[in-house]
Amino acid sequence: MTGYDVHKVFAVTPLAHFSSSPGAIYPALRRLHRRGLLLARLDTGTEARPRRVYTLAKAGRDAIGAWLRLPVTRDELIRGGGAPILRFALSEGRLSKADVLAYLDSYRAALVSYVEELQGHLRRLPEDAPLHGRLALEQGIRGFRSELEWVKSAAATIKRADRSLRARRVPR
Repeated sequence: MTGYDVHKVFAVTPLAHFSSSPGAIYPALRRLHRRGLLLARLDTGTEARPRRVYTLAKAGRDAIGAWLRLPVTRDELIRGGGAPILRFALSEGRLSKADVLAYLDSYRAALVSYVEELQGHLRRLPEDAPLHGRLALEQGIRGFRSELEWVKSAAATIKRADRSLRARRVPR
């Protein structure tokens, strides 16, 4: 992809909450290229102005695989801007079923721990705590509980999908 192609992906897809600014994308592509994670070539055949086309280097594929296998952390849940779901989405075809299920298990564990932490804060709120603050905390807890239910459902679906593929195979 060219830098412009990457910009379009971030600008017109659900990834739009990540920066689609050329001022962020082009320097990031140059850094990744300098680190050996991307390969770059000039495409002079399609337009009057040459375009730099980037592809993943082996080191880049390895780095993505390592990143996808990292367990989900409390900090990532809070400040990750959707990174756990992004990592899950990118894992298909890059991680084994066992790796994906281990990732989802780490995601589940981080969510359980964080929901318990938030519930503790809610229990310790004084009776005269601001109502809107209490309601906002309750909304956060509900959001993370919903995410937890999704994680459980996703893991069950992946497990079932594997079983249904085996069931559909024709015996020899």
